[in-house]
Amino acid sequence: MDFLDPKKERQNQIRLMIGYALVTLAIGIATLVLLYQAYGYGIDRQGNVTQSGILFVSSQPTGANISLNGQRYKASTNTKAVIPAGTYALQIAQEGYRTWQRQIVINGGDVQHFDYPFLFPKNLQTSDTALISDPSMATQSPDKRWILLGQTENSGSFTEYDLKNPAKPVTTTVALPAGSFTAGDDTGPQSWTLVEWAADSRHVLLQHTYNSKGTQSREFILLDRDTPANSVNLTTNLKLSQTETVNLFNNRTAQFYVYDSSNQSLQRISAADGSVISKLDHILAFKSYGDNELLYVTDAPPNGKAVSGQVTAVLLDGQKTITLRNLPASASVYDLNLAQYSGDWYIVVGASNDDGAYIYKNPQTQTVSSVDKLPAPWRRLAVDAPTYLAFSSNTQFIVAENGQEFAVYDLENVIQYHYHASEPIDQPQLHATWMDGDRLLYVSGGKLLVFDYDYRNRQLLTSSNPNYQAFFAQDYSYLYGLKAGSADGGVKPAFGSTPLTVK
Repeated sequence: MDFLDPKKERQNQIRLMIGYALVTLAIGIATLVLLYQAYGYGIDRQGNVTQSGILFVSSQPTGANISLNGQRYKASTNTKAVIPAGTYALQIAQEGYRTWQRQIVINGGDVQHFDYPFLFPKNLQTSDTALISDPSMATQSPDKRWILLGQTENSGSFTEYDLKNPAKPVTTTVALPAGSFTAGDDTGPQSWTLVEWAADSRHVLLQHTYNSKGTQSREFILLDRDTPANSVNLTTNLKLSQTETVNLFNNRTAQFYVYDSSNQSLQRISAADGSVISKLDHILAFKSYGDNELLYVTDAPPNGKAVSGQVTAVLLDGQKTITLRNLPASASVYDLNLAQYSGDWYIVVGASNDDGAYIYKNPQTQTVSSVDKLPAPWRRLAVDAPTYLAFSSNTQFIVAENGQEFAVYDLENVIQYHYHASEPIDQPQLHATWMDGDRLLYVSGGKLLVFDYDYRNRQLLTSSNPNYQAFFAQDYSYLYGLKAGSADGGVKPAFGSTPLTVK
C-alpha cells in the first residue's frame, strides 16, 4: 500500500500539490481572461491584442433592433455590446416606430450607456377624451397620476383626470367649497395659475386672480384635490397683503415662504399658527431646495461690500452663508436653480442681462484663499441673456435657454452642448420644458416638438395648444394634450390622448 511506503507517499503529495497549482493557475488565467474581456480586450485574426469598448443599449419599447454602421447587431435592446474602437452610426429601430439614431465614438476601454432612446410611433392616433372650452388652467401632479383642468365656466371647479389606467382616464370634478375663495364680480375676468405642487401630489398651490368693484386682486389657495373641503385660503389664514406671494417650504404644506415685493423681504412661516420662523431682507429672487438650502439674489451682500451696478448671488446652507458671485443689477429675470446629482451639489445662477449662467459644484465645501475671495464656478453655460434654467427630471442635465438658443450640460459625462433650435417657439410659450430625464419639448407650428438633450432625434408629434403643457402617463405609454379649436368652429377644442405604443 502506497501510504505505507514513505517514498511513494511523498510522490503522491508532490503530484497532488502540482495538481492544486495547475488548478489554481487555470482559475487565475480564466479569471484574468474574463477580466480582460470585461474591459474589452481581445485577439484579432492576426494574433494581435486589441481593446474594444463596451456599449450598453436600452430603449422604450424594449426588444428593438440595433444597427451599427448599417449592420444589424446580434442582440436587441436591452443588451451589452462589446465592439471594436471606432466611429459608428448607431440606429435603434422597431417595426411601427420611428428610428432613433446618432453618431457615436467608441475608444478602447470605453463603457458607454445609451439607456434613454425613446421610439415614437410612426402613426400617431389621437382620440378626443372630451370636448372642452379652453380651461382656465392645466397642470399635472409630480407623480404624473393626476391632471387638473380649470373649468372656465365654473371658477373654483376643476376637472380631474386619474391616469391610473392610462388608456381609460377616470374623470371627476374637484370643487373648492363655498367661501374658500373670493367669487369676484363681472367687472373683469377671473384666472387660476399654478404656483407649485406639493411632493405628495395631493396638494396644489394656486393663485386666483379676480376683480372686485373694478379692482384686480389676487389670493393664494392651497387646494386639497383629494378632500376639497380641507382646502385653505392662505391669503386669509396668513393675513397676506396684495404685495405678498406664497411658495411651499420643502415641497410640503407645514410651512410656507412668503415674499413681499414692497419691501423685498422673505419670511418662512408656520402653517399651524402663522408665526415667523425666519426672515431675510433685500431679497430680489430666491430658489429653495429641501430643508437647508436657500439660493437667493440680494442687493445687500452678507459681507457688506455692495458693488455699484451689481447684485450678489448667495447660498444659505443651513446656518452657513456662502457668497457665490456678483451679477448685473436690474435684470428682468434672475435665474436660480440647485439640485443634487450622484451625491454632489450643483448650484446654477444667471441673469437675463448677463452673457451666460454659471454652475458651482459643491460650493458648501469649497475653500477660498481669503474672506474676500469667491468660490470659483465649475462650468459656464454659454447662452447670452439666459431667461430659463432647469434640471432634467433625473438631474443629469441642466438647460440654460434664451428663446431658441440652448446650452445643455451633461453632469454625468461632463460635456456641454450648445445649439440654436431652428423651429420657432409658438407664443405664449417662453421656453422649452423637460419631457423627462433626457428630452426637451415645446410647441412649434401648432405641433408638439420633442428632441434629445443634444438636439438630436427631433420629432414632430401631435397637434398641440401652446397655451398649455403636454402631459404623459407615468410609464410614458400615453401622451395627453389640449387641442385648440378653429376660429370658424369647424374644430372643437378638446382634451385628447395619444398612445405611444404600437399594438
